[in-house]
Order: sequence, then C-alpha cells, then structure tokens
Amino acid sequence: MKNIAKFSFIKNTFALGFFISLMGTLPLGYLNVIGLQLLLEKGNWATTFFILGIVFIEFFVLKIASLAAKWLVEQKKFLLFIDIFTIIFFSSIAFYFYFNIGNEKNFSISKLQLVQFPFILGLVLNSLNFMQWPYWSGMYLYLFRTEKIKPNTRQNTIFIIGALLGTFVGMMLFAQTGNYFLINKKALIGKYLNSIFTLLFAGLALIQLINMFRKRRKVKLI
Repeated sequence: MKNIAKFSFIKNTFALGFFISLMGTLPLGYLNVIGLQLLLEKGNWATTFFILGIVFIEFFVLKIASLAAKWLVEQKKFLLFIDIFTIIFFSSIAFYFYFNIGNEKNFSISKLQLVQFPFILGLVLNSLNFMQWPYWSGMYLYLFRTEKIKPNTRQNTIFIIGALLGTFVGMMLFAQTGNYFLINKKALIGKYLNSIFTLLFAGLALIQLINMFRKRRKVKLI
C-alpha cells in the first residue's frame, strides 16, 4: 500500500491498474515458474495462451473482489483456509521435487496432460490460486477508502482492463527474461532444476506459514 501512495501522481485509472498488477505479478511465484517452463518447452504461443487463461480467471476475481471487497476481507475463516491450502499446496510441490532429486530426468511440463491445452491449464491453475482473493480484496478496500477508484463505475472497468494487461505483461516479461538467461546465456542449471524447485516451493510455503502466524498474532493482540 505504501508503494501505491508513493506513486500517487498516477491519476490515470488504467495506469494505476496496470502498475498494481504488474508489481504483484513480477515476484517469483508458481504461475511464473510454470509459464517460464512452458516457454522453454513449448514456445511463445503456448505461453501466450497459458497467460490468457490466467487473465480470463483474474477478470472474474477482480469483478467479484470489487463488489465484495469488504465482506471478503472480514471472512477470517475463509482467509485462514486460503493460508492453510496455500501452505499445503506449496509443500506438496516441494516434496515432489525433493523426492525426484538425483533422478536423471528433471520434471517436464510436458508430462501434464493439460499442457496440450495451455489456455485450459491457465484456467485450472489460476482457479487454484486462492492467494489472489485477499490480495485484490485488500487492494480494492484501500483504493475505495482513499477514493482513488469509485465502486461500480466505468472507472473501475478501466482499472480492471489495466490490471489484466499488467498481469499479462508481467508474466510474459518474467518468462522472456528467464528464457534469455537460461537459453540465450546457456546457463548450465538443467541438472539442478529439481533442487532449485524444491528450495523455491519450500521457501514459498515457509513464507506463507510465517505470514499466517503473523496475522494470527495481530488478531490476538487486537
């Protein structure tokens, strides 16, 4: 929220949506990792359709969050479920890669049946991305309270369009940058991918676990 305040000069609603979504998309996450691996194995078109599937689901998330932001933020049990599900989800992936360390072959996105339909793969994976609900609900609550956006107006529609484009650009930028370093720079990390993914998803699970305890502690103090 503080970062948004620093960029209060952004009066254009489209630019505001684009900026917020881009900043939320660029950090390393499992959707970005899958998008990168899809680019490495299947090329640009598959990655494009994968991201479009993600954007399609995000459109409905933004619509619902803009209508029910206050209600969603107040649902403590729902937020706790999201935290627990995310920790289990990331931990399961980390264990999968951990038990495959030392195998001759690293995980390949091609092993997934849905990879033949990257748009549907994007739909499914982003439907499981429950973390976006508290993120966008909290963001909307802040934007409404500071009157940067007015609910149920054309202004919100423009904001959503900017946010969707920000997600697309952010994910594509991450994938293309990763492709540049892994392929064009010929980085020799292929045989270490399982170890890297183990540390990545274990780290994401740990961060989520720490955040969950911090939130519970704040609630108790209040």
